[in-house]
Amino acid sequence: MDNKNQSKKDRKEWTIMNLFMESFSQFPIGDVEKSERPDFIVTTRQGKRIGIELTELKYERKDTEFNMRAHEDFLSQIMLKAQEIFESKSKLTLVVDAHFADSIAPEIVQQPSCENAQLISNGLTEAIVRIIEDNLPEATGKHYIVDRNSKYGDINLPSMIESIHISNVTGRMEALWYASISTRVKPLTVDSIVQRIKDKDIKLRGYDKTCDQHWLLIIQNSFLMSSHYDPVAVQHALKHRYRTLFKRIFVFERSSATVSELNLIHRINSSH
Repeated sequence: MDNKNQSKKDRKEWTIMNLFMESFSQFPIGDVEKSERPDFIVTTRQGKRIGIELTELKYERKDTEFNMRAHEDFLSQIMLKAQEIFESKSKLTLVVDAHFADSIAPEIVQQPSCENAQLISNGLTEAIVRIIEDNLPEATGKHYIVDRNSKYGDINLPSMIESIHISNVTGRMEALWYASISTRVKPLTVDSIVQRIKDKDIKLRGYDKTCDQHWLLIIQNSFLMSSHYDPVAVQHALKHRYRTLFKRIFVFERSSATVSELNLIHRINSSH
Protein backbone atom coordinates (compact mmCIF):
# COMPACT_ATOMS: atom_id res chain seq x y z
CA MET A 1 0.00 0.00 0.00
CA ASP A 2 1.42 3.41 -0.99
CA ASN A 3 1.91 6.20 1.56
CA LYS A 4 -1.18 8.15 0.47
CA ASN A 5 -3.52 5.18 0.79
CA GLN A 6 -1.89 4.09 4.05
CA SER A 7 -2.36 7.58 5.48
CA LYS A 8 -6.02 7.56 4.42
CA LYS A 9 -6.49 4.11 5.99
CA ASP A 10 -4.84 5.25 9.23
CA ARG A 11 -7.05 8.36 9.48
CA LYS A 12 -10.17 6.30 8.94
CA GLU A 13 -9.12 3.79 11.60
CA TRP A 14 -8.29 6.57 14.07
CA THR A 15 -11.71 8.15 13.55
CA ILE A 16 -13.50 4.83 14.07
CA MET A 17 -11.33 4.09 17.10
CA ASN A 18 -12.10 7.50 18.63
CA LEU A 19 -15.80 6.97 18.01
CA PHE A 20 -15.61 3.53 19.67
CA MET A 21 -13.75 4.92 22.69
CA GLU A 22 -16.38 7.62 23.08
CA SER A 23 -19.26 5.13 22.71
CA PHE A 24 -17.88 2.40 25.00
CA SER A 25 -18.10 3.67 28.59
CA GLN A 26 -15.86 0.87 29.92
CA PHE A 27 -12.95 1.64 27.59
CA PRO A 28 -9.77 1.55 29.72
CA ILE A 29 -8.09 4.84 30.56
CA GLY A 30 -4.58 5.02 29.14
CA ASP A 31 -2.45 5.85 26.12
CA VAL A 32 -3.62 4.71 22.69
CA GLU A 33 -1.08 4.32 19.88
CA LYS A 34 -1.39 3.24 16.25
CA SER A 35 0.22 -0.08 15.49
CA GLU A 36 0.45 -2.55 12.61
CA ARG A 37 -0.45 -5.92 14.11
CA PRO A 38 -2.84 -5.27 15.80
CA ASP A 39 -4.19 -1.90 14.60
CA PHE A 40 -3.97 -0.22 18.03
CA ILE A 41 -2.30 -0.80 21.38
CA VAL A 42 -3.70 0.63 24.60
CA THR A 43 -1.37 0.97 27.57
CA THR A 44 -3.52 1.34 30.67
CA ARG A 45 -2.64 3.29 33.80
CA GLN A 46 -1.86 -0.04 35.45
CA GLY A 47 0.67 -0.84 32.73
CA LYS A 48 -1.42 -3.49 30.99
CA ARG A 49 -1.12 -3.61 27.18
CA ILE A 50 -4.28 -4.32 25.20
CA GLY A 51 -4.08 -4.91 21.46
CA ILE A 52 -7.17 -3.93 19.45
CA GLU A 53 -7.74 -5.17 15.90
CA LEU A 54 -10.36 -3.55 13.64
CA THR A 55 -12.22 -5.47 10.96
CA GLU A 56 -15.37 -4.98 8.88
CA LEU A 57 -18.16 -7.25 7.75
CA LYS A 58 -18.08 -6.85 3.99
CA TYR A 59 -20.43 -8.19 1.39
CA GLU A 60 -18.99 -10.99 -0.73
CA ARG A 61 -20.37 -11.97 -4.11
CA LYS A 62 -19.51 -15.09 -6.08
CA ASP A 63 -20.32 -13.65 -9.51
CA THR A 64 -18.04 -11.35 -11.50
CA GLU A 65 -20.70 -8.89 -12.73
CA PHE A 66 -20.58 -6.77 -9.60
CA ASN A 67 -17.15 -5.28 -8.93
CA MET A 68 -17.35 -4.25 -5.27
CA ARG A 69 -13.94 -2.57 -5.25
CA ALA A 70 -14.87 -0.45 -8.29
CA HIS A 71 -18.08 0.64 -6.55
CA GLU A 72 -16.22 1.46 -3.33
CA ASP A 73 -13.60 3.53 -5.17
CA PHE A 74 -16.21 5.39 -7.23
CA LEU A 75 -18.35 6.24 -4.21
CA SER A 76 -15.34 7.08 -2.03
CA GLN A 77 -14.24 9.69 -4.56
CA ILE A 78 -17.72 11.24 -4.47
CA MET A 79 -17.60 11.47 -0.68
CA LEU A 80 -14.06 12.86 -0.72
CA LYS A 81 -15.05 15.63 -3.15
CA ALA A 82 -18.18 16.43 -1.13
CA GLN A 83 -16.10 16.65 2.04
CA GLU A 84 -13.59 18.99 0.40
CA ILE A 85 -16.34 21.31 -0.85
CA PHE A 86 -18.13 21.38 2.51
CA GLU A 87 -14.98 21.94 4.57
CA SER A 88 -13.91 24.80 2.26
CA LYS A 89 -17.00 26.67 3.49
CA SER A 90 -17.44 25.39 7.06
CA LYS A 91 -15.24 24.75 10.10
CA LEU A 92 -17.56 22.10 11.53
CA THR A 93 -16.25 18.53 11.78
CA LEU A 94 -18.72 15.88 10.63
CA VAL A 95 -19.05 12.13 10.37
CA VAL A 96 -21.14 11.50 7.25
CA ASP A 97 -22.41 8.11 6.14
CA ALA A 98 -24.14 8.05 2.75
CA HIS A 99 -26.07 4.92 1.76
CA PHE A 100 -26.19 4.44 -2.01
CA ALA A 101 -28.65 2.33 -4.00
CA ASP A 102 -27.85 -0.44 -6.47
CA SER A 103 -29.00 1.77 -9.34
CA ILE A 104 -25.41 2.90 -9.89
CA ALA A 105 -24.67 0.53 -12.74
CA PRO A 106 -21.41 -1.49 -12.79
CA GLU A 107 -20.48 -0.18 -16.25
CA ILE A 108 -20.48 3.36 -14.83
CA VAL A 109 -18.17 2.75 -11.90
CA GLN A 110 -15.82 0.56 -13.89
CA GLN A 111 -15.25 3.43 -16.34
CA PRO A 112 -15.05 6.41 -13.93
CA SER A 113 -13.35 8.65 -16.51
CA CYS A 114 -16.17 8.44 -19.05
CA GLU A 115 -18.39 11.50 -19.49
CA ASN A 116 -21.54 9.86 -18.15
CA ALA A 117 -19.75 8.69 -15.00
CA GLN A 118 -18.34 12.17 -14.43
CA LEU A 119 -21.77 13.75 -14.77
CA ILE A 120 -23.25 11.29 -12.27
CA SER A 121 -20.34 11.80 -9.88
CA ASN A 122 -20.57 15.60 -10.02
CA GLY A 123 -24.34 15.55 -9.61
CA LEU A 124 -24.21 13.27 -6.57
CA THR A 125 -21.41 15.31 -5.02
CA GLU A 126 -23.40 18.54 -5.35
CA ALA A 127 -26.54 16.87 -3.98
CA ILE A 128 -24.73 15.49 -0.92
CA VAL A 129 -23.21 18.88 -0.08
CA ARG A 130 -26.58 20.62 -0.48
CA ILE A 131 -28.41 18.04 1.67
CA ILE A 132 -25.84 18.30 4.44
CA GLU A 133 -25.88 22.11 4.39
CA ASP A 134 -29.70 22.03 4.62
CA ASN A 135 -29.67 19.49 7.48
CA LEU A 136 -26.65 20.58 9.44
CA PRO A 137 -26.45 19.56 13.10
CA GLU A 138 -24.97 22.74 14.56
CA ALA A 139 -24.12 21.40 18.03
CA THR A 140 -21.45 18.80 18.78
CA GLY A 141 -23.05 15.44 19.52
CA LYS A 142 -26.12 16.09 17.38
CA HIS A 143 -27.06 13.42 14.81
CA TYR A 144 -29.49 13.69 11.90
CA ILE A 145 -30.76 11.10 9.42
CA VAL A 146 -32.15 12.15 6.05
CA ASP A 147 -34.00 9.27 4.39
CA ARG A 148 -37.16 8.44 2.42
CA ASN A 149 -39.26 8.64 5.59
CA SER A 150 -38.45 12.31 6.17
CA LYS A 151 -40.25 15.03 4.24
CA TYR A 152 -36.99 16.69 3.20
CA GLY A 153 -35.41 13.41 2.12
CA ASP A 154 -38.42 12.21 0.18
CA ILE A 155 -38.34 15.41 -1.86
CA ASN A 156 -34.61 16.03 -2.18
CA LEU A 157 -32.76 12.70 -2.06
CA PRO A 158 -31.48 11.62 -5.50
CA SER A 159 -32.72 8.21 -6.64
CA MET A 160 -29.21 6.78 -6.23
CA ILE A 161 -29.01 7.72 -2.53
CA GLU A 162 -31.15 5.94 0.05
CA SER A 163 -30.17 7.95 3.12
CA ILE A 164 -27.49 10.17 4.67
CA HIS A 165 -26.45 10.04 8.33
CA ILE A 166 -24.86 13.26 9.62
CA SER A 167 -23.12 13.57 13.00
CA ASN A 168 -21.42 16.68 14.40
CA VAL A 169 -18.16 15.63 16.09
CA THR A 170 -16.48 19.07 16.21
CA GLY A 171 -13.86 19.11 18.94
CA ARG A 172 -14.10 15.37 19.53
CA MET A 173 -12.50 13.66 16.56
CA GLU A 174 -11.49 13.98 12.92
CA ALA A 175 -14.00 14.09 10.10
CA LEU A 176 -15.01 10.84 8.42
CA TRP A 177 -17.07 10.80 5.24
CA TYR A 178 -17.79 7.38 3.81
CA ALA A 179 -20.16 5.55 1.52
CA SER A 180 -21.88 2.20 1.59
CA ILE A 181 -24.21 0.37 -0.75
CA SER A 182 -27.24 -0.44 1.36
CA THR A 183 -28.20 -3.73 -0.26
CA ARG A 184 -24.57 -4.88 -0.46
CA VAL A 185 -23.97 -4.74 3.28
CA LYS A 186 -23.16 -8.19 4.57
CA PRO A 187 -25.91 -9.35 6.93
CA LEU A 188 -25.02 -9.62 10.62
CA THR A 189 -25.46 -13.34 11.25
CA VAL A 190 -23.78 -16.04 13.30
CA ASP A 191 -22.10 -17.37 10.16
CA SER A 192 -20.72 -13.99 9.07
CA ILE A 193 -19.27 -13.32 12.52
CA VAL A 194 -17.84 -16.83 12.83
CA GLN A 195 -16.05 -16.41 9.50
CA ARG A 196 -14.60 -13.04 10.52
CA ILE A 197 -13.39 -14.47 13.85
CA LYS A 198 -11.80 -17.49 12.16
CA ASP A 199 -9.92 -15.25 9.71
CA LYS A 200 -8.62 -13.04 12.52
CA ASP A 201 -7.82 -15.92 14.88
CA ILE A 202 -5.40 -17.30 12.30
CA LYS A 203 -3.59 -13.95 12.08
CA LEU A 204 -3.63 -13.35 15.84
CA ARG A 205 -0.64 -15.65 16.37
CA GLY A 206 1.51 -13.14 14.48
CA TYR A 207 0.40 -10.09 16.49
CA ASP A 208 2.41 -8.17 19.07
CA LYS A 209 3.47 -10.70 21.72
CA THR A 210 3.94 -8.01 24.39
CA CYS A 211 0.19 -7.45 24.67
CA ASP A 212 -1.47 -8.93 27.75
CA GLN A 213 -4.68 -9.50 25.82
CA HIS A 214 -6.19 -8.83 22.41
CA TRP A 215 -9.61 -7.43 21.51
CA LEU A 216 -11.40 -7.64 18.17
CA LEU A 217 -13.64 -4.79 17.03
CA ILE A 218 -16.03 -5.89 14.26
CA ILE A 219 -17.28 -2.77 12.47
CA GLN A 220 -20.75 -3.39 11.14
CA ASN A 221 -21.32 -1.27 8.07
CA SER A 222 -24.75 0.15 8.82
CA PHE A 223 -26.65 -3.13 8.86
CA LEU A 224 -29.81 -1.31 9.96
CA MET A 225 -30.05 0.16 6.46
CA SER A 226 -29.48 -3.10 4.62
CA SER A 227 -32.24 -4.79 2.67
CA HIS A 228 -30.85 -8.01 4.14
CA TYR A 229 -31.54 -6.84 7.69
CA ASP A 230 -33.27 -9.54 9.72
CA PRO A 231 -33.87 -8.47 13.35
CA VAL A 232 -34.28 -12.07 14.53
CA ALA A 233 -30.99 -13.14 12.92
CA VAL A 234 -29.23 -10.07 14.32
CA GLN A 235 -30.39 -10.73 17.87
CA HIS A 236 -29.41 -14.38 17.52
CA ALA A 237 -25.96 -13.35 16.29
CA LEU A 238 -25.43 -10.94 19.19
CA LYS A 239 -26.47 -13.53 21.80
CA HIS A 240 -24.56 -16.48 20.32
CA ARG A 241 -21.39 -17.76 22.04
CA TYR A 242 -18.30 -17.71 19.81
CA ARG A 243 -15.12 -19.73 20.14
CA THR A 244 -12.02 -17.59 19.73
CA LEU A 245 -8.48 -16.71 20.79
CA PHE A 246 -9.45 -13.08 21.44
CA LYS A 247 -10.08 -11.97 25.01
CA ARG A 248 -13.01 -9.71 24.08
CA ILE A 249 -14.94 -9.12 20.84
CA PHE A 250 -17.27 -6.20 20.11
CA VAL A 251 -19.67 -5.43 17.27
CA PHE A 252 -19.65 -1.69 16.56
CA GLU A 253 -22.42 -0.24 14.40
CA ARG A 254 -20.70 2.89 13.16
CA SER A 255 -23.71 4.98 12.08
CA SER A 256 -25.54 4.74 15.40
CA ALA A 257 -22.31 4.31 17.45
CA THR A 258 -23.80 1.24 19.14
CA VAL A 259 -21.46 -1.18 20.92
CA SER A 260 -22.41 -4.82 21.57
CA GLU A 261 -20.01 -7.20 23.31
CA LEU A 262 -20.19 -10.81 22.16
CA ASN A 263 -20.30 -13.87 24.41
CA LEU A 264 -17.12 -15.90 24.03
CA ILE A 265 -15.72 -19.34 24.67
CA HIS A 266 -11.96 -18.95 24.92
CA ARG A 267 -9.86 -21.61 23.32
CA ILE A 268 -7.75 -23.61 25.76
CA ASN A 269 -4.48 -23.05 23.88
CA SER A 270 -4.87 -19.24 23.95
CA SER A 271 -2.50 -17.21 26.12
CA HIS A 272 -4.63 -14.07 25.55
